[in-house]
Amino acid sequence: MPDPLSSNAVPAAGFTSYIEQYSGTIYALSCLLLEKGARADQAAVATFAALYEPWLKGSIQSDFSLAAYRECIRQCSLVAQDRGRCSSTLLTWEDQIASALLYGIQLPLPEISLILQRSVPELKAQLRGIREQMAAARPAVPRPSAG
Repeated sequence: MPDPLSSNAVPAAGFTSYIEQYSGTIYALSCLLLEKGARADQAAVATFAALYEPWLKGSIQSDFSLAAYRECIRQCSLVAQDRGRCSSTLLTWEDQIASALLYGIQLPLPEISLILQRSVPELKAQLRGIREQMAAARPAVPRPSAG
């Protein structure tokens, strides 16, 4: 009698290669957005679980990374809404996402633009605002006096 699970073995093996390729950056993004721990783990696992069915249907193979980052952001948003974010931050959720993509996992601006579905000039303006906001929030460091 043939193994009823054998028909799933080949697709699962193909999906496994995507998990191996993207799990590090997806986990890093979830840690940046939710802080390291169970909530970040939950979001990273949920990201790949949500991507499996669309991958089987062939709807995301052409640009898996784009779908993976978007799904990770969606899963992190759900976790953050359900449990409340515990980090106190002066950045909005959208700014935290943009900052994590650029400064955390260091994606190029054109890729971030695709993920967030914003033009590069809009994204640059947002990032400039983030830098200004973060600079203004830094406590003033007294300069040593000469003499």
